[in-house]
Amino acid sequence: MARWVASTGASTGASTGAGAVVMERVEIVTRGGRRTYTADEKAALLAEAAVPGVRVLAVAQRHGIAPSLLHRWRREAEGRPVKPKAVPRLPPFVPLVVGPCGSETVPEAVASAPRERMGAAVEIVLRNGRVLRVGGEADLAVVARLAAALEA
Repeated sequence: MARWVASTGASTGASTGAGAVVMERVEIVTRGGRRTYTADEKAALLAEAAVPGVRVLAVAQRHGIAPSLLHRWRREAEGRPVKPKAVPRLPPFVPLVVGPCGSETVPEAVASAPRERMGAAVEIVLRNGRVLRVGGEADLAVVARLAAALEA
C-alpha cells in the first residue's frame, strides 16, 4: 500500500515567507502472521548465507527475516541442539512450619466458624518477614501466587 503525503519544506536562512510543498511517497508494509518456510526455502537461504564472504545479516535483511532464524536453521541442519525455551519457574519457598491451629493464632471470625468446615491452618513465613496464613483447603497455585506477590 502506497500513499502520497504533502509536506512543507523547511529552509534555513532568508526566505520570502512562501513555503515550498514537497511530495513524498510513503510506503506502508504490513505482514500477515508468522511465516512458514519449506525445507527447500530453508536450504536455499542457508546456501546463500554459506557463500564465502557473505554475511548472515545481509542475507537475512535481503529476505526480511531475523538473522537468528538463519542461525537456528544452521544449528538444526548440523544436528546441533537448538537452545530450549526458558521454562517458567515457580517462586522458591522458605521452610514451612505446620503446627496445631489454636484459637489464639486464628482471627476471631474464623475461630467461631464450625470446626468441620475450617480444616488445618498453614502459616508461611516469607523471606521478607511477612507471614501468610491460609486454611488447609487453600489451592496450592493460589498460595504460590500470593507468596510471590507478597515477596515482591
